[in-house]
Amino acid sequence: MKRNVQIVNIILWCLFVVSIAWFKWSYHEMWKDEWQAWFVAKDQSFSEMLSFLNYEGHPALWYLYLKIWSFVAPFIGSVNALQLGHLVCVIAVYGILFIIFDMPIWQKIGIASSYFLLFEYGLVNRGYILVILILFLIIVKLKNKQTKQFTIPLLLLLLCQTEVYGVFMALGILTYQYFSLEDKTRFKRNALFTFLGFCVFILTVYPRESGHIAKTQSVNLSGWDQFLTAIQGNLSNTFFIGTTLDTFTYGYTLIGLLLSVLVLLMLGYIFYENKSSWMALGLFLLIMISFSSFIFLGGVRQWGMVFIFFVAILELTPSNKILSKYKNGAIALLLIFSTVHGVKAMITEYKIPFSNAKMTGEFLKTNVPEKVPIVTFNKFSTTPVIGYLDRKMYSLPDGEPYSYFRWVDKVYVTTESELRLFTKFKNVKGIIIVSDKPIDKNRFPSLMLWESFDKENFKKENYFIYTFKL
Repeated sequence: MKRNVQIVNIILWCLFVVSIAWFKWSYHEMWKDEWQAWFVAKDQSFSEMLSFLNYEGHPALWYLYLKIWSFVAPFIGSVNALQLGHLVCVIAVYGILFIIFDMPIWQKIGIASSYFLLFEYGLVNRGYILVILILFLIIVKLKNKQTKQFTIPLLLLLLCQTEVYGVFMALGILTYQYFSLEDKTRFKRNALFTFLGFCVFILTVYPRESGHIAKTQSVNLSGWDQFLTAIQGNLSNTFFIGTTLDTFTYGYTLIGLLLSVLVLLMLGYIFYENKSSWMALGLFLLIMISFSSFIFLGGVRQWGMVFIFFVAILELTPSNKILSKYKNGAIALLLIFSTVHGVKAMITEYKIPFSNAKMTGEFLKTNVPEKVPIVTFNKFSTTPVIGYLDRKMYSLPDGEPYSYFRWVDKVYVTTESELRLFTKFKNVKGIIIVSDKPIDKNRFPSLMLWESFDKENFKKENYFIYTFKL
């Protein structure tokens, strides 16, 4: 019987991995934050990259991992290298979930097909997949009584180098250990390595440039509004995703807050018999809501870390496989909305492109010779075009080629006279301009529209290509 269950788990693992890989290469179009991390890793030296991370707000591990894959890019292309590097981690995460975790199969299927693991972290190429991979490895090692004494401490240190949410998870794991370990020596060792990991995290991501948080936040709420939005975002918008309008875009509602209270009650009901579990999850939720309230609100992909930590604690809880039908019903309810939303997200990915960046980049790659400079008016919006173009563009006023940007930078509004000077400087008869918006003909009378890429897309990101001749 046990062998048959393991065979089913292996089949499910293969089905999910193959499906994700097929979607990645067939339908997924990478957005700017996927490309941004790739270009930072690929186009900078190790020292330049590490010193640049204070602009990114993310620690070093994902960039170091991408740096390894950047050496493969000249042979298979940036698109394949980035997608393959991410897919390797996805394969490992799904392998741990289906083959090593011993939760019931129905829970594994619900988690594997959830919006967060399937779409946000499985299909989209972001560093959050390393958070999940290292967290799941820690869970496996915590359940293995024969684990070597420095394995978990080193994994906790690495977890702190994934995302700030990895630091929060490390604190949650420490809390679980504190209430479950009789040997406090191991707890102290783990706490020490977590502290060291936190120190390294601070050194690499502290936003020394003013305006970093404000630039990436993109919303401005009062203290009370942000607190209520943080509660709804981390609770009902995570576990009952799709029942209300997106919290980040539309804010909190009375129904959303009531559903958040329901989520808290359900989580308490599921874990109340295991002090280690509810203390760990409770502390993590408290830190997440506080962080969202006072430092960085985040959005659905950040709030999804709550769902991932819930999965980890669910696996750690000793009695999970023999829960009552009512507790199983509560778990099913916390999984089903995310599963439905995940299926909807994949259908949307199948039907319409994420943006028009891929079409724009491929058009430029086919029709613009290498010697003709391509200039962009907005670094932030055209980064994904560069990814599919597979060559750098130029920005003004410096006139230097670029692939990545700094989040604290401001959009520079150029003039036609600067375009003329740049064209003469490059000693060419004309240049190509790429803009994310139609260009005002009165301000740039010499620019001629060549091609528009404004078909329906999920992000509503369009591109307009102009020619400029002397």
